[in-house]
Amino acid sequence: MTQTGNSRGFTLVSVLVALLILTIGLLALARSQAMLVSTQGDTANRSTALTIARGYTEVLRSRDPWTLASEPATKVDDRGQLAVNGAFTRTTTVTVLQNNLMQVQVDVLYPRGQLPVNILTLIYRGS
Repeated sequence: MTQTGNSRGFTLVSVLVALLILTIGLLALARSQAMLVSTQGDTANRSTALTIARGYTEVLRSRDPWTLASEPATKVDDRGQLAVNGAFTRTTTVTVLQNNLMQVQVDVLYPRGQLPVNILTLIYRGS
């Protein structure tokens, strides 16, 4: 059997090159999908931490300003309720700026987060 110069079809080398390119593309797609899922989880945790910080800030604003004090790190669950094995850590820092002005900062550290979510508010203390 003789082969002519214009034979049709794919060579083994061209098929292997095509499979290599396809494999690299699929691996890149799988890695980006894994990063997307991880980022989505972090975003959900950050959003929950922000909700906890907002809710606790409103609780503090409803209290008598003369009784507010800093609070140490406290474990809370995803609803902001105290929990011994809670995934979130809430800290409150109260600073008196003037006789009638206080700065209240609520920090919430979320799982796998390097920096906490924080909310800062000013509260007026009337005499």
